Amino acid sequence: MSADRDMTRIVRSWLRTDEHESADRVLDHVLAQLNATPQRRSWWPARRITDMNNVVKLAIAAAAVVVVAIVGVNLLPAGGGVGGSGPAVSPSPSPSPSPSPSPSPTAAAFPPAGKLAAGARHSMIREGIPFSFSVPTSGWISNGDWGIDKSAGVGPDGAGFIFWGDTPVGVFADPCANSTSPPVGPSAADLAAAVASVPGTDLVSGPSDVTVGGYPAKQVVLTVREDVKCNASSFYLWYAPTPDLARYATELGSTIRVWIVDVNGTPVWIDGETYKGAGPEPGQEIQQIIDSIQFE
Repeated sequence: MSADRDMTRIVRSWLRTDEHESADRVLDHVLAQLNATPQRRSWWPARRITDMNNVVKLAIAAAAVVVVAIVGVNLLPAGGGVGGSGPAVSPSPSPSPSPSPSPSPTAAAFPPAGKLAAGARHSMIREGIPFSFSVPTSGWISNGDWGIDKSAGVGPDGAGFIFWGDTPVGVFADPCANSTSPPVGPSAADLAAAVASVPGTDLVSGPSDVTVGGYPAKQVVLTVREDVKCNASSFYLWYAPTPDLARYATELGSTIRVWIVDVNGTPVWIDGETYKGAGPEPGQEIQQIIDSIQFE
């Protein structure tokens, strides 16, 4: 990308002096790391197909500039008086870092990536609405953005959740052909009825009237058939208004539970998934997490 090359050329032009050769090597190392670091693909079943845009790449280049500038300042010779060096100055001890205040429950967009402590409250904001939940056992992990899952992963003991930040608006008329139906809604009842009719699935229950965190909700439970004409990652169920963001099945034969919560007219969409051969425990844990939700 031309913007990246221009930024790199400008930075190098600042460094073309003998005093800054070390900083130049730092820049080479930073750029090499940016280009070579592999990106881990999450298995969570929500897909967004986008390329890194110019703004993001310029931000990365700017970060490299900041690193080089700091190194360059540190490499400058110490200042002294005219005709000789100044008096030696002992370096002041660095102050101990002060702990940062913990964010309030309403400040976190999603629980930080990593293991979730059992019994603790974990906060997030979805569709501008803050709420929190707890997990009943250890082994649940946040991806730091929109999903949590049991560390067992895909298998009879695993389970996963998607907490949608951008509520789905429609379903797929042909899940294997990536063909969408027109948007529905905006009510929870309209959305739940559409979920219950997705081709290639068997309806287990619903749409049912339930309560989540003290608010009315619709629940739908369905299984993905194993005889569909595509693999699981190509079997799309519902989609959000954000371009290219849609839910696909993690595994053919999995069971997906959907809750669409009406929070004073704003729908909040949560769906959880268990896998083939699962006993009652993963589904029970999913329900316990739903029962723990508290809206702020």
